Amino acid sequence: DKGFFEDAGVDVKIEYFTAAKDRDAALTAGELDGVLCDEVAISIYQNSDIDMQIISVTDGFWILVASKDSGIQSMADLEGKKVGLSENTMIEYLVDDMVTSSGLAVEDIEKVAIPSMPTRLEMLRNNQIDAALLPAPFNDVAIADGGLEIIKVDNTEANIAVLGMLKEAITNKSAEVKAYVEAYNKAVEYINSTDISEYEDIIIKTVGYSEDMRGNITLPTYRKAELPPVEAVNKVMDWAKNKGLLTKDISGTDVLHEVE
Repeated sequence: DKGFFEDAGVDVKIEYFTAAKDRDAALTAGELDGVLCDEVAISIYQNSDIDMQIISVTDGFWILVASKDSGIQSMADLEGKKVGLSENTMIEYLVDDMVTSSGLAVEDIEKVAIPSMPTRLEMLRNNQIDAALLPAPFNDVAIADGGLEIIKVDNTEANIAVLGMLKEAITNKSAEVKAYVEAYNKAVEYINSTDISEYEDIIIKTVGYSEDMRGNITLPTYRKAELPPVEAVNKVMDWAKNKGLLTKDISGTDVLHEVE
């Protein structure tokens, strides 16, 4: 809406999806050049011979929210509880990491696969699950409804989300991809240096916040386009391989591409 892409001379069409399976269906149909996804998705793409490259991390945070009637006050209370997530994604990776880091075993919780974010939120609100890992605006809504924040994870601790671009697009549309990154960096500068009230309308409309969240929306400090550490990517790839999601050996060096 601020014209950063237009100023950079690149025509960008943004498609919105509420579930990874819908995004992946559009990608498979050849409707997308790039995706905002996660490293687990990148590994699965690569394993399926879709050469998706990471061109940057993106910033944000996820919150593990417990329902107000669950009795959960800390990670230790998750034992025997139902946790809503989407399987075979970074969300499940993060839940596994949270659980094992707290001293529990992954088997100590009951994972409930709920790919759709709106459905996951509704099931949490209706006490059909005890906790859920949610992004904005769903985590804000859940907490506003009385849910309890158990733990927050941002991109300083894990690469929650990345910007992936097909190698074919990087090769055949190199000028456009470079212009996209330049526009992204200018947008980062604008957001970090401008009071949120100047663009809050755009956030509410685009992300889907309710109007009563106006004035209470919190954003991270965004970084300009940069690649994640190879070691962090390797950790996720190893997790995916151990879960049986991959039949190939894929490393961070296979999926990282610096746009120059």
